[in-house]
Amino acid sequence: MKIKQLYYIFVGVFVMLIASSNLQSQTDEQGSKTKIKIPKNLDKYKFPVLPQVVENPNSDYTVLQQNFFLTLRDGVDMDATKFYPSEPNIYLPNGYPIVIMVHGYGDRKEALEQMARAQAQYNYVVYTYSVRGQGNSGGFSNLISTTEAQDLIEFVNYVKNDNVGGDSSSVLIMGGSQGGTLPYMASCMGMKVKAIISAVTTPKLASSWIDNGSVKMTLLWTVEYTPDIARYNPLVERMSDWIYATGYKSDKWDSLAINLPQNRDFDHMVNQNTTPILIENSWQDYFFNTRDAIESLPNVVAPKSVYFGAVMGHGGDYSESENQWHMNFFNEFFFHYLWGWNQGLNERIDYHYALTTYPKNGSMWSFVHDSSAVWPPQNISNRRFYFNNQNRLTPTKNNNATASSNIATGPLKNNVKMTDLVWNDFRGTLFNTLFSKKEVKFISTQAFTAPTRMVGTPVVKLTYSSNVDICQYNFQIYEITSTGDTGFVSRINYTDRYYTSGQKKTVEIKGVSHAHLFQPGSKLMVVLTNLDTKPDDWFMNTNPHVLPVLKKGTNKLFFNESYIDIPLHTPGAFTMPGYVSGDVEDKAGLPELFQNEPNPFNPETKISFNLPTDDNGLVSLKIYDMLGREVATLVNQTLGKGVYQYNFNGSNLSSGIYFMRLTTANFSDVKRMLMIK
Repeated sequence: MKIKQLYYIFVGVFVMLIASSNLQSQTDEQGSKTKIKIPKNLDKYKFPVLPQVVENPNSDYTVLQQNFFLTLRDGVDMDATKFYPSEPNIYLPNGYPIVIMVHGYGDRKEALEQMARAQAQYNYVVYTYSVRGQGNSGGFSNLISTTEAQDLIEFVNYVKNDNVGGDSSSVLIMGGSQGGTLPYMASCMGMKVKAIISAVTTPKLASSWIDNGSVKMTLLWTVEYTPDIARYNPLVERMSDWIYATGYKSDKWDSLAINLPQNRDFDHMVNQNTTPILIENSWQDYFFNTRDAIESLPNVVAPKSVYFGAVMGHGGDYSESENQWHMNFFNEFFFHYLWGWNQGLNERIDYHYALTTYPKNGSMWSFVHDSSAVWPPQNISNRRFYFNNQNRLTPTKNNNATASSNIATGPLKNNVKMTDLVWNDFRGTLFNTLFSKKEVKFISTQAFTAPTRMVGTPVVKLTYSSNVDICQYNFQIYEITSTGDTGFVSRINYTDRYYTSGQKKTVEIKGVSHAHLFQPGSKLMVVLTNLDTKPDDWFMNTNPHVLPVLKKGTNKLFFNESYIDIPLHTPGAFTMPGYVSGDVEDKAGLPELFQNEPNPFNPETKISFNLPTDDNGLVSLKIYDMLGREVATLVNQTLGKGVYQYNFNGSNLSSGIYFMRLTTANFSDVKRMLMIK
């Protein structure tokens, strides 16, 4: 590999960076230019800046920047930048820890340079680079594959032998989407670093883009960038043509379904990764279904810290409280694995998650934070709701074999072109003459009687028929409150591309995994639609989650064998069949430490626990900070059977994550608390 040093501006590498907006050009079959609108910041991931953790003894400490090209194995030049302290630190005899930041798809290293410089000011050597075919790097993109992962492996080998004051034995790689996929994939391919952070991605990223035979709009956007943003190899260049043809039955779908997963899906390799990994996913990801990440977790043998919930990237909602929690989550991971400061991660729970819930903040949900020692969390089981006549969801099925509901496929005439819909953002005069959105709403006959958690993957069992040879069913899950507010929760998409007209079929379809807290008095609504758009969609706007079928016809759903399973927290008896009546877990006689209330808190909170028997021995309830230091003892005595509650006041402590530990003779449990001043 060869290194080409540059210090200021790259001159004459590519004549790119022409004042491009987010209107990307696409050439149609007649050779004329038409515009497809791609949202700005489509594949962005917000990198956290970590605090300074060791004293800087040098008064003249500055951060140096050096731009360079690294020539890869096939002659492609990788455009890169390093940021490093001007002087060594006496408290770091082996050198500064090294952080490599990897950007999202269609971005470039310049987008991360400000963040990288800021990180370097806190006693790190930081590298970032433009992935091949993007930014000022050479070559052609293979769309987030083993090709780009091998590039990263070569880059890491260079970094470990670079002589700018970094500790080659202490390298962490972080990023989201493409930036989270490549380090995870490369580690599965044998790359050795200290730790990796893999956000908003999945080991089945390619299959997730075409989940259940349905092609996501974000895949089309990703392969439609103009050359100043991304330059594709011939295979990827063909993919947009295949995608535009998926409204009808053709061999183009086979080409996409066969070629897209190759060298991109790596779920079969995750057991080969031994590098500690932080995995985080957004429930509301428009690119990659969190379900695929969840299903890969049993095969992850490396130490892991996992979060599902509010992550900014790919359309996820924003949450200030979750962002505060995130910062400490990242700090803890850095301290433990990169700095070698024991945070007790190996003894703590692995799974952290947040549930969407009312009230809404504009178009975005609020979030409630929680954690679990196992996944799925305890006492989650499917509750079945049958589709029924009169637009109902009922606990029991309709036994009439012919009872059904019909929905039009959508196009108002045959031979509608997908390009006409896409290029008009699925709205406007032309769109309305070509396509009509139709929907059928099914509402539960009874309401939830208590706050009820949904955690996991909704599943539809669908018995159906159609009078055309390709059919699509899109199910949207909503909460309808007692005051009439309607909020979108999750979805299930299915496209049968091998259907024979008139055939009656049954299929089980997994949807988009999610965690949501339903309010007392709310009802469940499931909308069946031919176009998966939803109101107030700040990310997709008027574009659908998946591209529609364009064969004019009618699809039928049979009630007697069609239902939806919703994974709900089901701890005890129900006042009504199929509905949760309470939220009190049966712990089979074990003590239980409850989550503090409120959480986050400032500066006071209440901590409760239950002792179901008198045989508890010495009982202690202690509070610890992130470094494992005890900061308070609330209980240290023998206690009998009962429920106890204690106040904790953190007015003398700083903002951050703390841990409460309940210990008895035969039981111990730890939960997190977040104090925000």
